[in-house]
Amino acid sequence: MSTPRQEVGQRRRLPPEERRRQLVAIGLQELATRPIHALSIDRVADIAGISRSLLFRYFPTKQDYYVAIVGSASRRLLRAAVPAPGDPDPLRAILHAFVSFIDRHGDNYQTFFHGGYGSDPQIREIHGSMKNTLVDRVISALGCADSPLTRMRLRGWWSLVESLAIDRLHEPGLTVDPGLSIDAVVDYVSTLLPAVLTPDGAVTAPESGS
Repeated sequence: MSTPRQEVGQRRRLPPEERRRQLVAIGLQELATRPIHALSIDRVADIAGISRSLLFRYFPTKQDYYVAIVGSASRRLLRAAVPAPGDPDPLRAILHAFVSFIDRHGDNYQTFFHGGYGSDPQIREIHGSMKNTLVDRVISALGCADSPLTRMRLRGWWSLVESLAIDRLHEPGLTVDPGLSIDAVVDYVSTLLPAVLTPDGAVTAPESGS
């Protein structure tokens, strides 16, 4: 028996771009309950009320479909990681949104960007663009000087933020340990920023005998 969603899909002929958006949205909904490697093209087509072959008219390969889903997920994360106007602590808002997103979607996030799919040049580009956008927002939130060196250091720091957010999901007990809550991760990485952004020459080796 067809579900209501299938019946709607069967009755509607959508313009190509609208159909593409619908198929990507269905893929994202499916990923709420299953890992991306278990995502069924047949099921997605069935929910949309189209044939498998028609889906591949919009996305020539399964990898193309996955890339579209990853791009959409990345944009969703970036929309969440925008401080509200007048937020007194915009940096914390950005970090909290990012770590919270991984808390909800960590397995798929890791598969997207650090698993087999992450070797795809298009997915690497999505990941790099997302990180650069987040670095832009950190610079804006801090009001710090924008330079190639600052950006390089912040990209490295953001890789640490990402790693901690992912790793806490895969260690028994860490997600319920108050010391590794979302807020604790945000607090910890925030404390590292002054050292990350210290100007060249401002940090010197301790004097002999000190």
